[in-house]
Amino acid sequence: MGVREQLVALAKLGRIDASTQDVDRELAEIPKEVNLLRESVALLEGLLAKERNDLEQAQTLRDQQDVLLKEAADSISRAKAKAAKAKNAREADAVERELETARRTIKEREAEREKLVTAIATVQGSLTQHETEFAGLKELLAQKDAEAQEKMAELQAKRGAALHGRDDLLPLIPKDILARYDAVRGRRQAGVAEVKDGICQGCRMAVRPMQNIVIQREEGIERCAHCQRYLYWGAWLVDETAALEEGEK
Repeated sequence: MGVREQLVALAKLGRIDASTQDVDRELAEIPKEVNLLRESVALLEGLLAKERNDLEQAQTLRDQQDVLLKEAADSISRAKAKAAKAKNAREADAVERELETARRTIKEREAEREKLVTAIATVQGSLTQHETEFAGLKELLAQKDAEAQEKMAELQAKRGAALHGRDDLLPLIPKDILARYDAVRGRRQAGVAEVKDGICQGCRMAVRPMQNIVIQREEGIERCAHCQRYLYWGAWLVDETAALEEGEK
């Protein structure tokens, strides 16, 4: 196969690959957007789990305070019963000290319980708000995920249509050239560029004069010394590229 035929195949391959670049970028971005939303859902779910645990612990402590308050109230009842049976001042003083201790304990327990009740109300309010947010965020995630799947299916179909005929071109290009083309395309988004007026249209740098002559005479396949793209002379590819454009319509 001649140089021209190989370069025609390269030029067509480059044009097909260029037509899929925007699609590929969009295909790569769509999952990122959905994944960010999914991460937000996971973070909020973790926060809800922590708040539920905090609420459960606060409620347990409140219940414990209720038990201790009842025990302190029982202590007062017993102390009062003792006071009624006190036989002398010493016994009456002992009972009074017992009552004072029980009253002080009740006061401390009630203050602690009040703090817990306030904390429980705060956590419950936050939990209710976050549960509402979580439900809305999950619904949004499901919606965006469905939209993303639909959009990706459309883009995959579009990409498949754009790649039509690509596999037919690959056997027309030597494997070593194809490998270098793919390597350059991976770095620079295009592995082939037209030479126009001695300028590589890929990097807008001047092509060496001898290279320009070799390309025009179809004596070899040249690469741009600056961007490493394979070069073709557009003047004698007009018919082939025009036919390709016609086929893309």
